[in-house]
Amino acid sequence: MSRQIWAGLVSFSLVGSVGMCAAIARGANNASQVISYDHGGSASDGYQNASAALGGLNPIADPLFGNTILSPFNPPYQNSDIVIVGAGGQLTLKLQQPVNASSDRPEIGVFVNNGLIDIDYPNGQNRSPAGFFSDAPQAIVRVSSNGTDFFQIGSGPVSFDAPSNYYADLGASPSSTSTPGSVVADTSKPFTGHLNDFSGLDWTATKALLNGSAGGAWLDFSATGLPAVQYVRFEVPAGAGYRMVVDSVSTVPEPVGVVTIAMVVVAMGRRGRVK
Repeated sequence: MSRQIWAGLVSFSLVGSVGMCAAIARGANNASQVISYDHGGSASDGYQNASAALGGLNPIADPLFGNTILSPFNPPYQNSDIVIVGAGGQLTLKLQQPVNASSDRPEIGVFVNNGLIDIDYPNGQNRSPAGFFSDAPQAIVRVSSNGTDFFQIGSGPVSFDAPSNYYADLGASPSSTSTPGSVVADTSKPFTGHLNDFSGLDWTATKALLNGSAGGAWLDFSATGLPAVQYVRFEVPAGAGYRMVVDSVSTVPEPVGVVTIAMVVVAMGRRGRVK
């Protein structure tokens, strides 16, 4: 085989391999296993299916009444989509892959069941100040790299005060539409906004604020000193006046490593020499 042909094949294969690796890196890293679950107090009644927290978001928020689409104004409420932790309970999840600590962005996104109040139903007009149907979930959050040693994020309970969104380009009537969009919002893109940021926004401005992200409340575990995390625990202390709700957990994507690309080149070189 001539050097020119070989070089062309290397270039073509490398580009394809890098593209494939990039696609893998962009894939969602969700919770894939329930390690333990204690439902706690009565706040969890009817919502004790811990496996509901596994995997990604369900685009259908309401399968019983019109198959309406998940949006900031139309949250999930089925016990197949969300699990609740009441006072004295906890939920420990394992991520499909570890996620590395980052110095410039939060790493773990938690999607709950917050629904923004629409004062111009079903057109998606936030009131001012913005509000949810019910109180935002809260929990003590601990993370671990090995499933044994857990470290708390922050000094108290975390308030998960952001909504979720499935389609970045969802059309009109976000509170009740059953017509899907064509662009799925990114569950691996951190959303750093909070409830107050939605105050007075109409649907167009709400989508602009999300900026392609699927929303969710994002956690930064870099202060724990852990270089990477694969386990997340949500605890609600006994006697607490709040509950925790989990729909899905996601993480930022890991970049494609130079080592991976180098391994592709070396493997192709060896195959060429054998020929």
